[in-house]
Amino acid sequence: MTALSRSVLALAVLFLSTSAQASETTVYGRKVLRECVYAHAYEAEVQLNYLNYSLPWGTSVELIYGWGGQSNSVPFDWANTQTVSAPASAPYTWSATVRAITGRRTEPHWNYQHVDFVWRVIMPNGYTFYEKGNGSTWGFYSASLETGVIPPCTSDGNFVGPLYPLTFTSIERW
Repeated sequence: MTALSRSVLALAVLFLSTSAQASETTVYGRKVLRECVYAHAYEAEVQLNYLNYSLPWGTSVELIYGWGGQSNSVPFDWANTQTVSAPASAPYTWSATVRAITGRRTEPHWNYQHVDFVWRVIMPNGYTFYEKGNGSTWGFYSASLETGVIPPCTSDGNFVGPLYPLTFTSIERW
């Protein structure tokens, strides 16, 4: 192997490893118990962030999300699917915050346990791709709403306490 081919190979490996690490998703969340005396409902707030240094200025990002969990002990995904804009929150970073009632005392047959999501990235030239952490056709990310912290109680409609990092996985679906 010549010195030139070694240099080209080293540069190729550098570019491949850099582009593979170019995007990053982080998820933070918290839950609260509404109406402290009656323990009426749990509500979750989830902040999702998408960072990608390889995207040019003028790129827009949308969050497509839904809720998953169990209904009468049967698992489900993508309930109440919505698409929201994820505005730029820092250089090369787009963020969105979503909220939902995850369970009600009066309706114990269902419970949201995770948020399912993909990022729709729209380049300035109109080219669109979906960031979901895998190459499967119908893949997506799924972030658990369980933080290991007992949700505080509040009756004023506000969220209290810090956001905690949520664990999430990339789900492959063909």
